[in-house]
Amino acid sequence: MPWKETSLEHLAKSLGLSEAEVREKQRLIAMITEIRKKKGISQEALARKLDVSQGRIAQIESGIGTRTVSFDVLFNILAILGYDFHIVYRKVA
Repeated sequence: MPWKETSLEHLAKSLGLSEAEVREKQRLIAMITEIRKKKGISQEALARKLDVSQGRIAQIESGIGTRTVSFDVLFNILAILGYDFHIVYRKVA
């Protein structure tokens, strides 16, 4: 079955998530993947630190796990990679 491009709106709807949640998870996943590669850490090594399978890391990084992966898990991965995460609130006009 060939890959199909889909809109963020369609992806969010099919996953039962808001567009903002999907967008933020995608951003965090891309950041995690980039940091892991820059640090020279394999998926297997990261998986051992998280006590999960390498396959689970591959799912998360490929976006397959977007619906099921929680923000807590993504923040935990960032912490293991040596990054802190802060949420900043601001009033919108």
